[in-house]
Amino acid sequence: MVMSKNHLLRLVALTFSLILAAACQADALPQPTLAPTHSPSPSPTPSVTPTPAPPQTEPLEVPTLRPMILATQPVPPTVVAQIVPPTPTMLPPCFVARPGDTLYGLLARSGLYQEASPALLAAFRELNGMPLNSNNIQAGNTYCVPLPTPTPTPLGYEATQTAVARELPELAVRVFAEATYVVREGENITTVQLNSGATLRELCAMNPPTVLNCTGCDLTKPIGAQGCRPIVVVGQALKIPGPTHTPTITPTRSGLETATPTPPYGAPRLVSPLHQAEVRGNVQLIWLPVTILQPDEFYLIVWSDMTRQLTWQHTTRATSFRLPRELMPPSGTTHVINWQVGVARQQADGSYLVVSPWSLIHSFTWQGE
Repeated sequence: MVMSKNHLLRLVALTFSLILAAACQADALPQPTLAPTHSPSPSPTPSVTPTPAPPQTEPLEVPTLRPMILATQPVPPTVVAQIVPPTPTMLPPCFVARPGDTLYGLLARSGLYQEASPALLAAFRELNGMPLNSNNIQAGNTYCVPLPTPTPTPLGYEATQTAVARELPELAVRVFAEATYVVREGENITTVQLNSGATLRELCAMNPPTVLNCTGCDLTKPIGAQGCRPIVVVGQALKIPGPTHTPTITPTRSGLETATPTPPYGAPRLVSPLHQAEVRGNVQLIWLPVTILQPDEFYLIVWSDMTRQLTWQHTTRATSFRLPRELMPPSGTTHVINWQVGVARQQADGSYLVVSPWSLIHSFTWQGE
């Protein structure tokens, strides 16, 4: 029985030892598990990295930039330059005397004076080295006209002149003296201004619209920039400014004067619409033929819409012309129309040379449909 107890104690001790060994092995087993932390197997740490963040951010929309245009402001000096009188040149204008020219004619050609005073005549003679009281002008010699003494322009003068110019050719402008300029072959309104020394303002003021139609002209602009081209006729006598003649000086003929050519045609006679008529809708301008036209000649129709202040020119070899329908006044409105016809040829520079007298100007009222 004692043996059995001892044997039992051994068994209990052995069992206890095995239990302790098992417990010790259980504590030692987790140590090898530290090695997998260095293995390539995925760990929970990469799962929290911010790599997926960019796909979650929406791209910014770039706005479309429109071009910016800065409005150009009016330059004040430009506006001022439109209302101040032109600055006179420092050098006096000079002309080559032509056969038959006189001292007074050279003064008139300059367009600087409307009256020849004794002081002006003395200054002219002194400037050109002429003897005292001499009026001898030699053809081919160059003569210079003294510049006028600058005088201040009254406030608002140019604006007043512009308003007067817009009323032309209705207004009659008084001049101190006048001369006559005969249009020669090959001349146009520009050459007339250059050769006579007269400005377009003076020509339009001194000649009625039946002689020189200045409708639509800006008389404040210099030569070539007036925005119009009034028609001149070969042999036509235009009135231009001239100095007051002194009774003691009598111009003499040089013997080189040429006769004024007579236009080969008479003035066309207008038939329809009648003067002061009222027309509605389409308008057909009709006139009588003058004679058989040459191959390079045609009828030149000049008509003005006085309500719009616009002028048109048309050419045809027929004796009628239908006004363009697109220029008809708007429905319910009435415009005043002036028109005239002449025989003309076209020159190399594009201008028209009228070889017949102008017809009378007919006026009618045109009402839109």
